[in-house]
Amino acid sequence: MITGIGLVIVAAILQGTFLLPMARMRDWKWEHIWFAFSLAGMIVFNWILTFISLPRPALLYAAVPWRELAILAGFGLAWGCGAVLFGLGMDMLGLTLGYPLIMGLNASMGTFVPLLWLYGGSMFAGRRLLISVGTLVAIAGFSACSVAGARREAAAHRTRTVSHSRFVSGLIVAIASGFLSCLPNIGLTFGTNTLRAAQNLGASAAFASNAVWFIFFSFGAVVNLAYCFWLMIRNRNVRALFAPQHAVNWCWGLAMGAMWIGSFYLYGIGTSHIGPAGGTIGWPILIALSIGAGVLCGLGNGEWREAPANAKTLLWAGLALILLAVLIIPLGAGS
Repeated sequence: MITGIGLVIVAAILQGTFLLPMARMRDWKWEHIWFAFSLAGMIVFNWILTFISLPRPALLYAAVPWRELAILAGFGLAWGCGAVLFGLGMDMLGLTLGYPLIMGLNASMGTFVPLLWLYGGSMFAGRRLLISVGTLVAIAGFSACSVAGARREAAAHRTRTVSHSRFVSGLIVAIASGFLSCLPNIGLTFGTNTLRAAQNLGASAAFASNAVWFIFFSFGAVVNLAYCFWLMIRNRNVRALFAPQHAVNWCWGLAMGAMWIGSFYLYGIGTSHIGPAGGTIGWPILIALSIGAGVLCGLGNGEWREAPANAKTLLWAGLALILLAVLIIPLGAGS
């Protein structure tokens, strides 16, 4: 179990910091950055890792009921919408506010839904009641962070022109993304036949989850790449994507993609080492630590340097509630 938790911790650090290379990309709009990242992480590295770690993928998926593959593909498309919203939310709200809102919701729903699927109504009996309590604590944390962000924007508005509507839109986008972004962990719960087929063909338990990731992220890439390319056509800046002077931006995009997809593959390996409860234990750990890493990076970038003291205090209180929630929720899985 120690090895599994260690791998989840490394995955969390990668998940919380994969956006940092964005600051190094010059003269690219959001759609260029997200297109390069999506192509690298969801297609290139995802496919390479799948064909390296899984024996005979074609036979694997042929052995899985089409209904389950269709459900996983649908989840992947929905998750792809959440990934687009994640990128937009980060752009609108910044790393310090957007990341905890999205990932906090992600943690709560990503733990709550699989347990509801596994235990049904009995999840509210005994210690499992802690799941609902933890979700309420998380909601309180999201609310505190949102109010803190509103106070920061109000203070900024007094000193410079800031779009209040952009902040409100960012909150809506972040909430929607948080709900959709938990689908990978839910997919592991629904993809039992896919996991079994991978192991029957010789894949180790540590790599079996890659069979689910491949479907999820490949279909999610369709949404992300299509949306970004549509934005480039609308904004008439497709040429900037392939300009020779922007070659270094592609390097940073590859770095983003490698860090991001690496976090999921390491998470899958880590949960297999933890044991049967790996998903319910590992997911909150992943999200909690990635929230901490993401917020510290955002604070280090100076996003809240000029925020009033009461906004900063409320932000830290909200973060503490979110982290407390993702620690409380898995306690209900032990009964």
